[in-house]
Amino acid sequence: MKKKPKFTLLVLSPAVLAVLGIFLFQNPDSELQVAAFAQDSRSKTTGERGTGVNSGESAMHQAARAGDLALLRSQLHSGTDANVRDDAGRTPLMDAVAAGQIEAVRLLLSCGADVNAHTHAGRTPLIEAAAQGRLEAARLLVKAGADLNYAQRGWGTALKTAERTGHNDIATMLLTAGARSTGSSVGDTVCVRPWGGDGYCGTVKAINKTSYSIHVTRIVGCSGGCAAKAECSAGRPVGGAEGITIGDEVNTVSWCLTHTGVKP
Repeated sequence: MKKKPKFTLLVLSPAVLAVLGIFLFQNPDSELQVAAFAQDSRSKTTGERGTGVNSGESAMHQAARAGDLALLRSQLHSGTDANVRDDAGRTPLMDAVAAGQIEAVRLLLSCGADVNAHTHAGRTPLIEAAAQGRLEAARLLVKAGADLNYAQRGWGTALKTAERTGHNDIATMLLTAGARSTGSSVGDTVCVRPWGGDGYCGTVKAINKTSYSIHVTRIVGCSGGCAAKAECSAGRPVGGAEGITIGDEVNTVSWCLTHTGVKP
């Protein structure tokens, strides 16, 4: 007779939970926070609805998500509001964007869908497009007048969302369209100075989710060389005779960035 496997229930004390909460607040780009961020992004694919059907959604929402243009037109012609909301405050446009139904997005925009509507949580169609990697939808929304710099709590702007989810094509498009830089966007100057204020600064050349490629333009302190740090200096010392120097390309991670939006 097989023995049943034993399971241990891990119960975190209020003190531990408090410390964890402080850590996530102070380290918004930590691996743990990014994992939660990615999971939240995946939940939005089903429209904050878990089972695939959100409470209070209309036939318009279902048609938008399925790309059923005939049903959409029928609903619109019968007088259904293009901005009808479900219980989470989502509109059909948001569901069409999340599902990548471009023709449904075009139709809804042409029929008066609010390009800057936001859910109860503050999600807009453009932030939805950035989170889900819907480049063509993002272009349509920008062309229709989407607010490039509106920020959702916990996610930031569409640009920040695109960068943190690794959708660099959308991030580039948003910057070209005039989105305000996050201070750590491609082309911005940032510093990595965790060695008691010493370290290096440089220009962000590329971003891949939490990974940053930086072209070093300045060494701060570290005259005798700062010890290598696996994440912050790719395992290389900084300064000194053998360390990272001006002109080098260094791969680091977002939580090593001590200064952003630095003047070149």
